[in-house]
Amino acid sequence: MNLTEQDVRELRRQGDLVRLIKQARADAHTENTRRRALVLKHPDLAAKLTEAPINHTTPQHWTGYVPPAHDPESFGGGRPINTSPIRAALAALVEEAERRAATAHRGPNAETTAA
Repeated sequence: MNLTEQDVRELRRQGDLVRLIKQARADAHTENTRRRALVLKHPDLAAKLTEAPINHTTPQHWTGYVPPAHDPESFGGGRPINTSPIRAALAALVEEAERRAATAHRGPNAETTAA
């Protein structure tokens, strides 16, 4: 979501800013929960949550949060803000879990075609 200062002023004036913030928090919580369940579903991926560079005590300690890689456009536009190896490792785990979920959804005998 990219809001300008003018957008925020207008939302405040309309009384919708608090509702928007609460909805954004709820959406983020839902997405974190989805990512967490997706990774923890695979024991090998879950185990990587306890290895370097992530180093959680147990896989269950991870909330599913993956920090953003870039500033939102409304804050100067797409500059890298988090080049941490932890962020990269979390993003890779989620990406692999999503790839596996997509493969399972297509079925084990699904063929891929190159364009």
